[in-house]
Amino acid sequence: MISYIIDAFNLIYRVPKLKNSDSPHIDLINYIRNNRLTGSKTNKVIIVFDGGVDAQVKQQTNYQVYFSGGGSADDVIKSKLSGMKNKSQIRVVSDDRVIRDFTKQMGAVSLRIDDFIYKNKKIDVVENTKDISYSLQREITESMRKIWNKE
Repeated sequence: MISYIIDAFNLIYRVPKLKNSDSPHIDLINYIRNNRLTGSKTNKVIIVFDGGVDAQVKQQTNYQVYFSGGGSADDVIKSKLSGMKNKSQIRVVSDDRVIRDFTKQMGAVSLRIDDFIYKNKKIDVVENTKDISYSLQREITESMRKIWNKE
């Protein structure tokens, strides 16, 4: 079983539809669940938010959800990671360099937010993307080649 510790607001700020959400706590949990970002349902998921407790969130999930209160989410993440066994089976999801370094020192695996989101190719995080035809791709490439070579 793999355990995930997720730096919640790091993830929220990387996904446009979560960043602009009226209820980002709940929407983040649903996003993780609906996109199966943590793999198997048997994997343990710990989500750490900065700030005060949102009682509604704790009632709507089987994930372990923690709020930092007056402290920082980083401190909660470090505390949770320190207290866990089988560190090689733990994935800490954060873009925070201090957290990533601490995770590696503890023997756990550090995942950047983009790696966590994009590991599953079917997830479309970027909004307003456009597919372009192969011929248009070639035309753009040729135009850029001419500019680069100053032709």
